[in-house]
Amino acid sequence: MEYLTQILGKIVLDQSGERFGKIAEAIVSPSEPLPIISALQVRTEDGAMFVPADMIDAVSNGREFRLARPITQIPPYMIGEHDFSLVRDVLDKQIVDVHDYRVVRVNDIRLERLKDGRLALLGVDPGVRGVLRRLGLEAAVSGLGKLLHLPAADEHFISWNDVESLPTHNAGEPLKLKVSHEKLSKLHPADIADVLNQLDPAHRKEVLETLDLETAAIALSEMDDAVQVSALRNLDEERAADILEEMPADEAADVLGDMDKAHRDELLGRMDAEDREEVEELLEYRDGTAGGMMTNEYVAIKADFTAQQTIDTLRALEPEAETIYYVYVIDHDEHLVGVISLRDLIVARADAVVADFMITKVRSVRIDADHEEIAHTFERYKMLALPVVDEDNVLQGIVTIDDSLEQLLPADWRRRPSQRKRDRKGQEAGV
Repeated sequence: MEYLTQILGKIVLDQSGERFGKIAEAIVSPSEPLPIISALQVRTEDGAMFVPADMIDAVSNGREFRLARPITQIPPYMIGEHDFSLVRDVLDKQIVDVHDYRVVRVNDIRLERLKDGRLALLGVDPGVRGVLRRLGLEAAVSGLGKLLHLPAADEHFISWNDVESLPTHNAGEPLKLKVSHEKLSKLHPADIADVLNQLDPAHRKEVLETLDLETAAIALSEMDDAVQVSALRNLDEERAADILEEMPADEAADVLGDMDKAHRDELLGRMDAEDREEVEELLEYRDGTAGGMMTNEYVAIKADFTAQQTIDTLRALEPEAETIYYVYVIDHDEHLVGVISLRDLIVARADAVVADFMITKVRSVRIDADHEEIAHTFERYKMLALPVVDEDNVLQGIVTIDDSLEQLLPADWRRRPSQRKRDRKGQEAGV
């Protein structure tokens, strides 16, 4: 087992045994199954040069390296487009452990010598032992620990396959490490949110800009409330507005409601008119009321629909599971006139008219109802979702039971919005 810091600073001899220079950097080329060290930067009295890794041999004492040929016969290594530097781009940098969904600092880099003699990049060490190794204290501290019968420092290791690099822009120097964030984007959005919560604003911005809009929207919904606002403020306003448009209107309203008015109005002004109107409507309602808790994404049909037409509508809209507990029936003025459950819909004849089997005595709450009234209604009637109506009985939205229960929990126990309503697609039909 070898580590990068055990190689850095080692003396390189020429073929005559004279000192040529010291190893200062390692260049890695992408390869399968593991990236390979393709060159080492050697600092000499005349400057620095990149020497192909197969032109440097380790000396048996482990403290020195030797050039495999006379320096005049060694062609300089030309850095490839996809090559990256371990010291400049990885060591001491933040990386994302995509296995444990955490951001860590790289204290050392573990290498593996393959059968053909090449060095492969095996993973990174973010632990205390990596720091001690760099300071030359690992053996001493380990020996002292054994003497005092102290537990040894845990050895931390993250496989390179579980690493997502976060680029660091050096002043005056373009970023050479190409980062696709492919590994990170494959995580569940809730896990991406956990990572984003740990990042500094610059890296958080960079990740949100590379994710597709749908993933970015769900991840933003999962993030801590205070981080959500900061993340949106740091994004380009057009990008921020695009992400808000991808979010369910009630979740977008939750985020925008925590912003200062000037920035909220700026982002609203950049959103599409339809999305903006839905969000602005929800922003008018007070927190803790049905209007503040509801989502305006639900499925509503007309009473003259047949059971088959209703099923076809559901298939076309593909509503999220939480918004499909019930299908609401409205008249031409959008008054709530009935409700049907999925069970009633499934067992009905295909040609049965909704008006003939819908429930007309609908339990609903007014838009200004407080969370206690809503919770009481849920408890009394054992419903999974409640329609929200205005004073004229016009359907405005729905509150799901988990949204209601959330209001009764202490703030620290509450789940983030998209853990309750993830990427909803329920829509109003036939209106």
